[in-house]
This record gives sequence, C-alpha cells and structure tokens, in this order.
Amino acid sequence: MNGTARLPLFARGFALVAALFTPSCGGAEGPPPSTPAAAPPAEEEPRPPVDGNLAMPAPSASAALSATHAGDGAWPFVGALSDGDRDAQLERLKKDPGPIKSNWVPPGKSDRYGHAEGIIEAPTHAVRAKLLDFTRYKDLAGPKFKNVRVVDKQGQNTDVYFQLPIMRGLVTIWYVTRFQPSRATGGGDVLEGTFVKGNIKSMHIAFTVRPGTEETNSVLVCDLVLRPNVPAPQSALDEELRDACGDAINSLRKTIAANP
Repeated sequence: MNGTARLPLFARGFALVAALFTPSCGGAEGPPPSTPAAAPPAEEEPRPPVDGNLAMPAPSASAALSATHAGDGAWPFVGALSDGDRDAQLERLKKDPGPIKSNWVPPGKSDRYGHAEGIIEAPTHAVRAKLLDFTRYKDLAGPKFKNVRVVDKQGQNTDVYFQLPIMRGLVTIWYVTRFQPSRATGGGDVLEGTFVKGNIKSMHIAFTVRPGTEETNSVLVCDLVLRPNVPAPQSALDEELRDACGDAINSLRKTIAANP
C-alpha cells in the first residue's frame, strides 16, 4: 500500500504524535461501516498517529525480488530470501528471539515502514492459523484498541474494523483493513491487509511466516505503515510503527501460549 494498511498501533510516543492532530469532532467515534468499499464519510474524527522502537538495521533489498513497483496497495516481496539473508536472520534470532525492530523503505515504496521480526514457539501452520483467526484480532491488537471486529466478509476477503482512542480518549482514529487469503511465496507465507477507509490517509500491513531456528518454531515478520492526514515528525512515526510491529509479535506469542 502506497496508500496502505496495518493492523494495530500502540501507544509509545503518542503524546508527541497526538499533539500534531487537532480533533475535527472531539472524541466522536467513527461507526464501523456495514459495507466495505464506501468512501470515507465527510465528517470524521481526528487524525491518526502511527507506530513503531529502534533496533537492527533495516532488511536488505535482496530480501525482495526486485524494486519494481507492484502497484498501489500491492506487497512487493514475492521472491525468496537469499540463502545469505535467511542464514543471517536466523543467526540474529538465535542470539535474540526478538522482536527485533527497525524501519526501512521497501523496494517499490516511498513510505518508511515499521519492521519487526521474532521467533514464535509454534510451527508455521499454527502461526498461520492464528493470523487467519480474524474474530480474535482484538487479542492481537492489544488493550490500546477500544474496538476491533470483523465487519464484512466477501468471498475470501475479510474486512476488520479498528478503533483506537488517543490523547487520553479525546481523539479516536478508526480504519477498516481488508485481509486477503494468505499466499505462499519463496520468502514464506504472506498475509496482507490493505486500507479500505477511515479517518487516515492510508495504511498497509504484511505478516510473513517462515520456518524458524528449530522444527518446532517459526519466524514471524511484521511490516507496517500508517499515513496520517497531517504532517508529523518522521522520527515519531518511525517509533510508533516499529513498536506496533513488535507488539503484534508479542501479542501473537501470548495468544499461542494461552491457546496452543
């Protein structure tokens, strides 16, 4: 998504980012839409913040097939990791199971994404099943979100509504993310969510699941961007985005530990 999506944003740095967002209608909340593709209502709440913390260097460009632009909203990573990249990632995660967090501009994109990678103590099929359980996304999103629920399902696509209060509840951002079926690529199984509508410009999220350091575990990678409607310091957005990716990995770990 060069106007694209993501799943959750969590609160670190919200005080800094939220100061830039002037509420257009106080703490009013955008109702979850009943149909997926409608244009955003004329009157909508405040403006969004974004997510992310700092850590390892950004993934190398060789982790992607090429820098060709796959089109607005398309995820460009359809190629296999090189043997060197895969080995380097596994070595990092053997030393530190993560989440290891960073920011980068993916090939074919212009926005800086939050990025996190971590070991999940479950095989890939179990991790994939949890990611596809959209009815439990409130657990994945975490306690900062006031409302997370499925609002539409058409064919194999699922629309999930996210509502997040910021500024101590004075402002609420909301958006709908459309998740497509997961797909196998040379770099792992990818689950992608793209922006449908909301009171932000766009957002985009992609989860990638790969075999881990042992047969019994997996590598989970999260890449996320969210674009607010007003300018905001890139450093604050970077921090929120990478933290959100790390929080999603930690939340999935807890979900799997509680319900293997």
